[in-house]
Amino acid sequence: MITPMKKVTVLTVAGAVEETLQALRTLEILHLTPLKAAAGAKLNHARGEMNRVQKALEVVPEKAPKGVTPVKDAAPAASLIDEIQQLVAESKQAEIDKEQAEEELTKLSMFKNLDPATATALQAKGIYVKLYQLHDGKIPFELEGEGSIEEFGQDENGKYVAVVSRGDAPVAVKGNFTELTMPQKSLAEYREMEAKAKETLARVEKRLGELSGVRESIEDKLLEVGDDYRMVEAEASMVGDKNVAAVQGFCPAPRVGELEKAAREHGWGLLVDDPAEDDDIPTLLTYSKLSRPMQFLYDIIGISPGYKEVDVSAVFLCFFSIFFAMIVGDTAYGLLFLGLALFARKKMPKANPAGFHFIYLMSIATIVWGVINASFLGLSPALAGWTYYLDITNYGWLPEQLKNAMLWIRTSAPTDPAKFEAYKAFAQSITILPESFVPKAAGASQMQHIQLFCFCIAVVHLSIAHVWNVCVRIKRKDSTFMAQVGWLIGCWVMFFLACQMVLGIDMPKFVIPMFIVEAVLLVLFTVPPKRLKQDFISIPMLVLDVVNSFTDVISYIRLFAVGMSGAAIAEAFNDMLSPLFGSAVGIAGAAFLLLFVHGLNIALAVMGVAVHAVRLNTLEFSNGLGQEWSGFAFAPFAKQKN
Repeated sequence: MITPMKKVTVLTVAGAVEETLQALRTLEILHLTPLKAAAGAKLNHARGEMNRVQKALEVVPEKAPKGVTPVKDAAPAASLIDEIQQLVAESKQAEIDKEQAEEELTKLSMFKNLDPATATALQAKGIYVKLYQLHDGKIPFELEGEGSIEEFGQDENGKYVAVVSRGDAPVAVKGNFTELTMPQKSLAEYREMEAKAKETLARVEKRLGELSGVRESIEDKLLEVGDDYRMVEAEASMVGDKNVAAVQGFCPAPRVGELEKAAREHGWGLLVDDPAEDDDIPTLLTYSKLSRPMQFLYDIIGISPGYKEVDVSAVFLCFFSIFFAMIVGDTAYGLLFLGLALFARKKMPKANPAGFHFIYLMSIATIVWGVINASFLGLSPALAGWTYYLDITNYGWLPEQLKNAMLWIRTSAPTDPAKFEAYKAFAQSITILPESFVPKAAGASQMQHIQLFCFCIAVVHLSIAHVWNVCVRIKRKDSTFMAQVGWLIGCWVMFFLACQMVLGIDMPKFVIPMFIVEAVLLVLFTVPPKRLKQDFISIPMLVLDVVNSFTDVISYIRLFAVGMSGAAIAEAFNDMLSPLFGSAVGIAGAAFLLLFVHGLNIALAVMGVAVHAVRLNTLEFSNGLGQEWSGFAFAPFAKQKN
């Protein structure tokens, strides 16, 4: 649930500002909001110090390179930062020197030991040396006066020559050429510069690698200067005069009593109000044991409901589990995820359990879906006979109705003739579906079944959103709740329309009247009467919104498409590699290839979850609910370094 907030203003004497902020930081219950824009030299200095440490930490690797021994004994953090800054400065200068040397050597390397000082000395005596790069052309390179041409070599860019002449000015030349600028240093000096730069870069890299051993000290220093910066920022954003100062923020309503107790102890003045309509209020989510895994997912994708929105964690988690299972879809993958999560949990007992609980839930959902579909690494009894025993519909203890329901949701009918006949009779008993939903032969494709299942998930998921939206608007005494009733009706209209267009299921006769009722409700109640003049354009735009509601329902078929693609990849490679199963060498080769294929398949499945499962909750469902995920997390003023 979203924890109610109170807007709190703390008044303190001007001489006790720092002590007050220290006490509030210890309490860790007030999300500060600035009463004025923070500024000042002290703040700039604190920000600069924090940035300095942050940049130092960024250049120190987390792990020392191969062959480099990390140092164990840390110098004081301030000395480490100074050393790292010096190393970074040396590295930057070395990069500049290296680039300059490489540029000159690349351009003039053909001139061997060229020294500009010699050319300058000759010019003082009336002897001019000019450097040229010659290109092929119709006009040959020639001197238009007295002088000599000295060739120094040729590469793919052309021929390199030096022209030596006497007189008051260099001899003129003609032809297709590029005149090369005389370097500032000799080529020998540039070679030395390049070597020294490379040596410096290697030394800096090695030293930074050694400092990876004391990276923790730098991280602690960053926490320390970060705390200092936030303290200075909080002070700079307060208002007051020479007698009184005020700091403001938001406090969770259940913890206001703690703040009142602290106010009595420290002699603060305290003003507690309900947040104003235009206040930017942080969101603090309180999770139940069942919905706590959502904390991990919210942190991963970086979303939070707004304070005035609703907490959909439980519904989000429930449907996300279904989406995850349908997209990943394989029992073996689910077991792998579960095993890795249990192993990681054992290795990291102090880590936040929310992430592990989330993976446990997703893994179990995937295993259940894989069992329902008898999906195990894309193997079939024809390729691996032992997989027959993994299909629980082959066991007599499973109730017949449940067995047939599991068979109905699969993408193909059972291949066993005896089993098929019983299943076919079950499929025929579902009279509300057309004859095309009854398989004609054992092993026949029945993709329509899983597609219909996706549409059913869509209409249930979206209906929950619209019903919730209706309830929220009624609670707020918002007359537009009737428009949301229209959208709820429209959701079912679009479900029946999708079933007819995609699956060939005839629409019931009551769908047209439902659509008429939807249209009337939307036109009459989408815009409140008092805002009709300003928002009239919203009414003609309803046509596009209705079309969009149809695409929302259709969008859920992606669960079928993405899930089927992964299964198809696994089955295709199993079939291609099955001829190798006849020998030990063949089995080893096939196992290696299948390991790679299934690793790729898992990666694609996880990407599919990140795109599609998240989208269906944060876009399609959230649009129906009117959820914009506009919130930002409650972050109390607290010390980061213990």
